[in-house]
Amino acid sequence: MYAFPSHTATYITTSDENPTSDLPPLLILRPLSDAWLSALSPKFTLISPSSPLSTSARAALISGAYNRVDPALLDQYPSLRCLVNTGAGVNHINFEECQRRGVQVANVGETHSRNVADYAVGLLIDVMRRITMSDQYLRNGLWVKQGDYPLGSKLGGKRVGIVGLGSIGSAIAKRLEAFGCKISYLSRKPKPTVSYRYIPNICDLAAESDILVVSCSLTKETHHIVNKEVLQALGKEGIIINIGRGAHIDEPELV
Repeated sequence: MYAFPSHTATYITTSDENPTSDLPPLLILRPLSDAWLSALSPKFTLISPSSPLSTSARAALISGAYNRVDPALLDQYPSLRCLVNTGAGVNHINFEECQRRGVQVANVGETHSRNVADYAVGLLIDVMRRITMSDQYLRNGLWVKQGDYPLGSKLGGKRVGIVGLGSIGSAIAKRLEAFGCKISYLSRKPKPTVSYRYIPNICDLAAESDILVVSCSLTKETHHIVNKEVLQALGKEGIIINIGRGAHIDEPELV
């Protein structure tokens, strides 16, 4: 169950409801699950954007899926001095504006890396083994009419190119190595502590891969890093798993 901060919710404390609370106030600018509530409620006075306390809050919890930190948002909450992003990506935050206003920014770092790596491998297995497509085929009654659905492909032995060998990319590589995949990677610079092959050019990496996994951060340099040339190098039979940002891929060229 999620409670959205744009709505009045029972977990939100206002000055009238809890005027004597000694807990530090925390402005909530993203939906909260029950697990979040259980973890935060004993330590903070949780404040909604509609609360009278919101304009005086000095700390806020944000999410890239719901909040773009720009001058307009910062104008709404002039007392903010600390923003904590619940994900690793920070491309939705205007750092120059935060610095100008004296607002410190933090994210969760590598906290979610292993979970995201599990998800990436799950997506890859689903695509290669056609699990979702086979399920839809069966549910639509096509098995009886058209026979068996075409088999998928095994993951073992496939050449995997990883774009961005940070904490998430490294966790993905470790998992795929256990499947017997051959790992190559592109990163800002070679990683002397890994045995994977370093390929400094993304087109060359794509040409040497059956699967391209995009796990880098979104910057000006990585915007549309998967473009027409990369897609051509990967080939029509190639597979792309993007667990970064949508803007990593030139979608019109992909289509």
